[in-house]
Amino acid sequence: MTPSYLASEIIWAAYLRGDIENKVVADLGCGTGKLCYGISILGGYCLCIDIDIESLKIAKEFFEEKELNVDVINADINYLQIKADTVIQNPPFGVVNKGADLLFLSKALDISKTVYSIHKFNEKSRELIYRLGNEKGFNVTILTQKFKMNAYYPWHKKRIHQFLVDIYLFSKSN
Repeated sequence: MTPSYLASEIIWAAYLRGDIENKVVADLGCGTGKLCYGISILGGYCLCIDIDIESLKIAKEFFEEKELNVDVINADINYLQIKADTVIQNPPFGVVNKGADLLFLSKALDISKTVYSIHKFNEKSRELIYRLGNEKGFNVTILTQKFKMNAYYPWHKKRIHQFLVDIYLFSKSN
């Protein structure tokens, strides 16, 4: 779950760089669609993609209520075959399913020339993420932020957990 301030920051940065307005923007692992909501408001056409059908139902109802034109797609990213101008995503951090964030990132780098992706800060992960981006021909820029997360999953022990995240911008080298 992306806190509103973090979602706003990543979406606004993408908007200012010209990566949202009049663009097809994919959110891999969109959950209930918070990123797609912001993308749509700023003039992007969002593809809200998730494997969790219940989250997508909530997203679809919300987008219909707000009269936003968003494609809600139930898909496993391993089999996803689309192209997008931009990907903006908050993939699973890979804490529970080790490497899940890298699977999402790899797919994002395959389907777009511009990718914004949020990952839990960790020096080893940072090295892997940089290497993956460089191997696929991308320039990598990073911004580290504090992330506050309310207890969401049954294994969360604190009501609010604060940790560092890296917001990555991947731009395809020419």
